[in-house]
Amino acid sequence: MIRLAKYLVEKRKLLLSLSILASMLLAIGIPGSGFDTSLSVLMTKSDPYLKEYDRLEAEFPSNQEISFAFVPASGEVFELETLQALAGLSMNFRQIPLALSMSSILGWQSPFGDATLFERPLLQLDTYTSEELQERKQRALDDAFVAGTLLSPQADMATATIRLRVSTLHSTQSRSVAEATLQLHQQLQAEHPGIAIHVSSESLYEQSNRSAMISDLALLLPLVLLLCNLVISYSFRSVLLGACILGIALLTVVMTVGTLGWLAVSFNTISVMAPLVVVSIAVADSVHIISIFRQNLQAGEERLQAMTNSLLFNIRPVTLATITTAIGFASLNFASSPAISAFGSVVATGVVYAWLLTLFVLPAAVLLLPVAHIAKVAHSATKHTLTGLIASLCKQLVRHFSTPLLWSVSLLGMLALGLSLLNDTDFDRMAFISEDSELHDYYAAVSQRMERGPTLIYGLDSQQEYGVIEPQFLQRVDSISEWLRAQDEVIAVASLVDVIKTINQVFSDNDPDAFLIPDDAELIEQHLGNYLQVQARDFSLDNFTSEDFSTLRWFITTRPMTNQQIIDLNARLGTEFARQVPGATLLHGSSTLLFARMDKAVTIELLQGFGFSLLLITFTLIIGMRSIYYGLLSVLPNLLPAVFVFGIWGIFVGELNPFVMMLFSISIGLVVDDTVHVLSTYQTSRVSGYSPEAAVNRALDRAGPALIITTTVMALGTCVLIAASTLYFQQAATLLVPIVVLALLLDLTFFPALLLRC
Repeated sequence: MIRLAKYLVEKRKLLLSLSILASMLLAIGIPGSGFDTSLSVLMTKSDPYLKEYDRLEAEFPSNQEISFAFVPASGEVFELETLQALAGLSMNFRQIPLALSMSSILGWQSPFGDATLFERPLLQLDTYTSEELQERKQRALDDAFVAGTLLSPQADMATATIRLRVSTLHSTQSRSVAEATLQLHQQLQAEHPGIAIHVSSESLYEQSNRSAMISDLALLLPLVLLLCNLVISYSFRSVLLGACILGIALLTVVMTVGTLGWLAVSFNTISVMAPLVVVSIAVADSVHIISIFRQNLQAGEERLQAMTNSLLFNIRPVTLATITTAIGFASLNFASSPAISAFGSVVATGVVYAWLLTLFVLPAAVLLLPVAHIAKVAHSATKHTLTGLIASLCKQLVRHFSTPLLWSVSLLGMLALGLSLLNDTDFDRMAFISEDSELHDYYAAVSQRMERGPTLIYGLDSQQEYGVIEPQFLQRVDSISEWLRAQDEVIAVASLVDVIKTINQVFSDNDPDAFLIPDDAELIEQHLGNYLQVQARDFSLDNFTSEDFSTLRWFITTRPMTNQQIIDLNARLGTEFARQVPGATLLHGSSTLLFARMDKAVTIELLQGFGFSLLLITFTLIIGMRSIYYGLLSVLPNLLPAVFVFGIWGIFVGELNPFVMMLFSISIGLVVDDTVHVLSTYQTSRVSGYSPEAAVNRALDRAGPALIITTTVMALGTCVLIAASTLYFQQAATLLVPIVVLALLLDLTFFPALLLRC
């Protein structure tokens, strides 16, 4: 350690030059880093249903769609202004690149005949009388193909769907489609101010997320850097020292993002906040070096010797903190969600870069400062500071109240552990959409007025060609469909069975008694062949069955449901399907179901990762401290902060999603920094012959001020996430800030009391 510390100081200019060169080389890769805003990056890849989902996507490719919702202020769709707004969209939707067709109540045509709602040209909508409009309203509400899809049950909202010519969009197409869609939306809204017009599409979702990511990075990252600089400059009474640490943080971000660019790894909805976390960690490493450097100057040491001794004092704890923090974040790779694992990998990479730059760049940067300025910094350390006062107060608390501290914190910890079990996992993928975006308004309007929840999509594989048009198979599917309709959560069920029954009724002069499945497979095939000749684009047969008639698709429209209710319904359906349709295979083709199941899967994976990281961190500390006793003793203060916060969360919120649950896994990686520095100083003092009380006091004197500064920086940096665009970043701030603050309080009070009593 002595040789290493001397080497870092003696070769500081060489190491500084090499570090800057490496940073410049990595910075070249920054333009190569992109943004992956797709929903698929959030989904867990370990779910066996994912292969079934991909299979159905391949067998039933669907065109990209853009959805509009028209909500009149009057609450009445069947009035002239609302109909003219729909007509305006119908006449102008081809302004959108790749637009193919549009569906709405104006252009609706029955899939089983020529029946329409509005037979007159769009420019003659004003010729309809009020009575005629009311008659069409009633027909629309009575039609199962219109109500609940193109029209809300109360007729207070109409929707329109624009289909594109392609099933996937590359980035350039997605951007041009999104821009044209927004332009058309703004045009319609300006022409019809009395109607709230909302729009949604996959391209808009991706572009909205991309804009939110860039906006968050552009706004929040400079804000975090500014706050860090202000806190450090005030704490050390030196703008130049603040600039040194700011430089380390900037280089760390540059190297981290540059590495992603060279590896062609894109930021996603979760990993985009990684640079903000990396900045706080980089600052924490530097603060410890400068804090001890300043204390050494105050003790009368010459500046080179002061820096050498500061490095000698800090190399072990800073290195251990780096390893343990990297382990904590790397453990997120246990999660099969690419978004979560990428976040952990990015931060772990940044943590390593922060450690290297702290050792290779910071000593040279600080020692390049004017001698007079360094002397001024040393003089300012003799004054009473807030950090020193807090450290002194903690020493008094430990000295006089160590036993009450131990018992009260231990009892509260057990209570909080019990309360944390009140939390249930839940996940709403739409919470990733900024509340300020048009997409959020669209989903809010549709959810409120359509009075329905998600549509679950399944595939039924008959295991043989033309198997799905066999009368016996169709009868079984019809039977289980009736079972589904009897479930409280289900609103409607649609499949090839309903198409065949309707065709049979149409070909029987609309006799209600003919709404059934024919007994003859050849007749069924003939019906479908006739339907193919007249089918409407909106009700194409290939939406319901594969080309070889071996697999059919099932659409189950549900009421608004929680994730657990979706999982429960799926389980009951699986059991009933196995009983009623033996020999066939049920394929799960709904992304909604995958996201619902994601809660449980990712939670289990994160808990496994947390257990592994806790063991590995403890093992690392045992090796680093060369003491099983101290390594095991460090576990408690590392666990308690998260336990306290999640216990309180269980009382007031009670809902955890996987992307908040991951904070429990990474919290140990963040808070272990405080424990390592207190424990390292205490152990070194004990080895040097200090009594337990004196060793605790020295640990609080030496490590305490730096820990207070780093916690302040991390808390303020995390608070900035409250201003982020998405709910999950806001929740991250709500949880992480109290965790890091509690970790500081426990490491300055409870942990020293524990060291004195154990």
